[in-house]
Amino acid sequence: MSAPPRPGPDPAAVHLVGTGPGPVDLLTVRASRLIAMSGTCLCDSDVGAALSLCPPTARVVDATDLPPEDAAARIREAVERGDRVVRLYAGDPAQHSALAAHTRALDAAEIEWELVPGIPVAGHAAPTAPTTVDSPVTAQTTPPSGEPSGGPSGEPGLILVLGGTGEARRLADLLVTAGLDVVTALAGKVTRPRLPRGEVRIGGFGGAEGLAHWLRENAVSAVIDATDPFADEISTDAVHAATETGTPLLRLHRPPWAERPGDEWIRVPDTRAAAQVVAERFRRPMLTVGKQGASEFAGDTRGSYLIRCSEPPPGPLPHRYLLVLDRGPFGEDSERTLMSRHRIDVLVTRNSGGDSSAAKLAAARDLRIPVVMVDRPEAPPAPETVHSVDEAARWLVGRFGSR
Repeated sequence: MSAPPRPGPDPAAVHLVGTGPGPVDLLTVRASRLIAMSGTCLCDSDVGAALSLCPPTARVVDATDLPPEDAAARIREAVERGDRVVRLYAGDPAQHSALAAHTRALDAAEIEWELVPGIPVAGHAAPTAPTTVDSPVTAQTTPPSGEPSGGPSGEPGLILVLGGTGEARRLADLLVTAGLDVVTALAGKVTRPRLPRGEVRIGGFGGAEGLAHWLRENAVSAVIDATDPFADEISTDAVHAATETGTPLLRLHRPPWAERPGDEWIRVPDTRAAAQVVAERFRRPMLTVGKQGASEFAGDTRGSYLIRCSEPPPGPLPHRYLLVLDRGPFGEDSERTLMSRHRIDVLVTRNSGGDSSAAKLAAARDLRIPVVMVDRPEAPPAPETVHSVDEAARWLVGRFGSR
């Protein structure tokens, strides 16, 4: 998962910038502006004159022989200082075989990044089998297993991303960067959602029939369901609508969390069952089950609850509670501090998966606090399912070809 967007026109903390063949006047306007605004610049020895655009106060790091994990650590330090960071690549970033390792290291460090293409350098071949999402939609790749050997089926039209997750935002960013026509659909349940790049549609479709009508009306070429694992209703509608219209459907379904040594999980099928367990066994629960799920605990008259969600819950709440309105991702230290300060004796959460909200599980593990884990609903069967943005991008390349 990527870090939360920053305010302003350039939400990413880090920009991977292509410097073109060398002369400064061949840089894109965006690349020139980002370099000139940088506080920290990582570069290889072959980036040419682009380095001259860095401000005199910028920290310049020679990254020629720097391992990806070490580079990510340096970038993390710069981001925490408040610097805008650029990582310069000669030519176009997609030409560099090391780019996949670089972006994976940034993702592991939960650093949001953006790709800024440059003019390719003649004779510098792009990698033929990209392994990360920064290059699959801009470089040729082989079709995934099970695809017809005849190659891509043609020019993509409109791509609908059913969103509301970090994966959906990142995928939309990649598609927009690649010049593809993409619309991200949000359910509209959050007053101030984090908006992805590209066109956004907010509100329901009116069930499977309404979604099928929208797919036909807008000549949608493919649907990617990147919704939250607990948004089973829209996922079911997507399967029915895609089947009815013959639209290719891919589900991007992030893996669930798995229990680790030191964890004490109490698995329950839904929030109602979680409320029963909490009322019977615990007195100081911390709820992170979304604003809709908190009302299931309203009948508890004995517990003192810490309820954290991004917006005020709409329904009834427990008799004693403290409401914390905040939006992650959160660090392990802050999660431990929060749980210790409020003497939490159980964490209640849903098995959403992903790295951006896993810190609370690590904090509970360290503090030996049990976790009431709400299992995911059974997902409706989809024609094809992947578990990462990388795989979703490769699926699009395999079906429609590179741009």
